[in-house]
Amino acid sequence: MAEHDRASARILVYGSCVARDTVEFAASDTVDLRGYIARQSLISAGNDASTHLPEHMTVSSKFQERMIRADFSGGLFSRLETLAADVDVLLWDLADERHGVYRFADGTVATRSIDTIRIPELEERFAEAEHIEFGTDEHFAIWSWHVHDFVQRLRALDLFVRTVVLEVPWAVLTTEGKPSPWSMGVRAAEANKRYRPYYDHLRSLGFRMVELPEEVVLADPEHKWGLAPFHYTPAVYREVLRQLREVHGVAGLEDAGA
Repeated sequence: MAEHDRASARILVYGSCVARDTVEFAASDTVDLRGYIARQSLISAGNDASTHLPEHMTVSSKFQERMIRADFSGGLFSRLETLAADVDVLLWDLADERHGVYRFADGTVATRSIDTIRIPELEERFAEAEHIEFGTDEHFAIWSWHVHDFVQRLRALDLFVRTVVLEVPWAVLTTEGKPSPWSMGVRAAEANKRYRPYYDHLRSLGFRMVELPEEVVLADPEHKWGLAPFHYTPAVYREVLRQLREVHGVAGLEDAGA
């Protein structure tokens, strides 16, 4: 097949760095990124916490503000409804679950993210809310309930069969053989332990999974976003692309370096 005739996969990303960076490793003519839903826990979906959002926020970018406002409004489902008919694959990674959520006194929820905790206008709002930490029994129970609801919504949109979960563990070591840095006070081995029941639950519900063993995953000090246990070597992203093509039958997503 001539290069200009290669298939192009229409991708919707729900997640953060794992799925986002994977897409960037695909040849540009073999991927069509239709949407990027970031910084949103599944627990915040479908609930409106926007009354707790300040009118003005000190943000670093329009993208950051857009994602925060979408999270507080619980807009995941409406975004999926808008985009579902025009995507081949929904790539879902759980990176944005890692900081847990804030539950306000009225029962509404917002995602605790690396962005929101740095915004001074939100500090007072979060001080009055309850932090439900990722990996706790309470967080897992609430998240699991939302997953079952999510499955029904995905099926209604004919998206469940087009959804692939990226199960990529945090890198314990860097390419230099050194321990990867902790992230928000959590080391990679502990994060992987916390994530395990979440992935197992999704697998039990029949989600398609891209799975990489911990021993092949390394953190890359030269990564464009800096050194972190979830910023991987090119080989990791290429393996994710390979599994999407060869295991899950996604047309397109050719390796940009091939």
